[in-house]
Amino acid sequence: MKPYIFDLGFYNGDDTEYYLKKGYNVLAVEANPELINSAQIRFKKEIKEKKLILINKAIATKTGEEIPFFIHPTKAEGSSCNKQKVTWDGSTPREIKIKTITLHELYKYVKVAPYYIKTDIEENDTILVKQLFENINHIKPKYVSFEISRTHYHIIFCYLYVAGYNQFQLVNQANNEGKIDKKINYTFLKYSSGFFGEDLPKTKWMPFDDILSNYIKFKDLRIIDNQELALGWLDLHATCS
Repeated sequence: MKPYIFDLGFYNGDDTEYYLKKGYNVLAVEANPELINSAQIRFKKEIKEKKLILINKAIATKTGEEIPFFIHPTKAEGSSCNKQKVTWDGSTPREIKIKTITLHELYKYVKVAPYYIKTDIEENDTILVKQLFENINHIKPKYVSFEISRTHYHIIFCYLYVAGYNQFQLVNQANNEGKIDKKINYTFLKYSSGFFGEDLPKTKWMPFDDILSNYIKFKDLRIIDNQELALGWLDLHATCS
């Protein structure tokens, strides 16, 4: 059985396409039904062949509830369960209801530990990292990554640490576009999450204290000037040695 990758925050499916080309099965979760409709067309073959499980739900603290989801009028990537996240630019979002699911329920779809979990779920990342910790004695992915923001970075760092992850790496997503995975001749597109797992530079893994110090430096520079001194946005990758 091929290993699974969980793509939580599927967006337009470019990351999922990469994972499929790398030979993995994928379980993808996306709350925006408009993006799901496009994905069902784009990945019709992979869904039929059971290489891709596509779920139109939002990660939350409980499964089976309905919560508000706010769709940005022009930017699909700006949609979120957090209304403030969508309206910061003055936009008026369209509100819908979306059903919820937990990480524990997602595990039931595959019954094995995923090789890697990519998380980019627009302010719900802290919910996911807490559930990762709660389920860690049952299923522990070898690699995980979370998009980091300066408002909740400490929660993600700390929960990964207490869950037993002890090697970390920061990746600036703004630098991923145009890079090439030479193993499969794949060129990363804009907003791609890029390399992961064993394909990340081995020399850049570092322990908790060092990676936290590096992120705080980036965060402080970003507050001073996010155009010149700290351009981009960071993913925190973690593994356990």
